[in-house]
Amino acid sequence: MFTYNDALAIATKAHQGQTDKIGSPYIEHLKAVAQALKERGADEKTQIVAMLEDTMGESTAYTKEKLSELGVPNEILDILALLTHHKDQAFIDDCSCKLMAEAVPAEEATYEAREKEFLHYISRVKQNPIAKAVKIEALKRQLDENFIPKNERRELKTKFRIRKYQKAIESLEK
Repeated sequence: MFTYNDALAIATKAHQGQTDKIGSPYIEHLKAVAQALKERGADEKTQIVAMLEDTMGESTAYTKEKLSELGVPNEILDILALLTHHKDQAFIDDCSCKLMAEAVPAEEATYEAREKEFLHYISRVKQNPIAKAVKIEALKRQLDENFIPKNERRELKTKFRIRKYQKAIESLEK
């Protein structure tokens, strides 16, 4: 049987050497999300998904196949695949070009297009209750004031990221 400790071992290896936006080991973010879900009464499967949430992302060499070889059950792999965000660059480019044609400054148009694309991804995540719970908790943690470096809070990029995450949480909680 695949356990939380199995997921922790995989995530620890997959994210070895990675840090979050404030310089802490990235695995600590995943542990905190899983712990918050546990405190809210989430079952072990949800905690496992939280621990492995970013394992199939761009920053690791882990694929669905590799995780399967490591014993991750198919049901969890399917949820992880749903949670793995692959940017739709064509959508972003098209949307930002349309916004710029409406006189929106290029930088703002790009951020707005990324937000729209992210919200489209969130609409898919919303369809699975485990993925939804994990994503809400992960986004809430990323919005925590301790998780946003003070020197970045006034940057346009950070303001758009905060707004994007807030809108995503609103969408997921509906």
